[in-house]
Amino acid sequence: MRQPSRWLLSMVLILTLAHPWDSTAAAAKATADRAAIDKGHESFVAAMRASDCDAMLRVVADDAVFTPPNAPNAVGKEAIRSWCQGAFAQAKSSAVTISERQVTVAGDWAIEHGKFDWTLRPVAGGDSLRDRGNFLAIWRRQPDGSWKASRDIWNSLQPLPGAR
Repeated sequence: MRQPSRWLLSMVLILTLAHPWDSTAAAAKATADRAAIDKGHESFVAAMRASDCDAMLRVVADDAVFTPPNAPNAVGKEAIRSWCQGAFAQAKSSAVTISERQVTVAGDWAIEHGKFDWTLRPVAGGDSLRDRGNFLAIWRRQPDGSWKASRDIWNSLQPLPGAR
């Protein structure tokens, strides 16, 4: 068996030392990405609790797509604003809780999923409405390095009226 030359071993060592993989820097970047996504998530949920469409849109990408249950997709910020304003014109949030939230970051994308419990007060009066379900959000790193919600889909575990 032929032994590798000293020249080859020297080159491998030089290249390895010239471009070391810095696990500390990679871990710091992953921690910073997760913190930015968590901050965006908290801002989004705070906006829902406040029934504040403008605050919600601050953490949504310009080309975002929302897929609410029993409604057509809202594509782009203006369509999402229209959906949001229509929803909050009918009912205001009185409570929003998130549970079983998990986030997976992969490069410039992150996938978030979990469960929600959302209580709404009808603007016209009457009993509060409680919705529970699951959500899946996709976050994307923006050209400026920030993270914004790019896709958001949620479903309701409540049966449709009249369905059993």
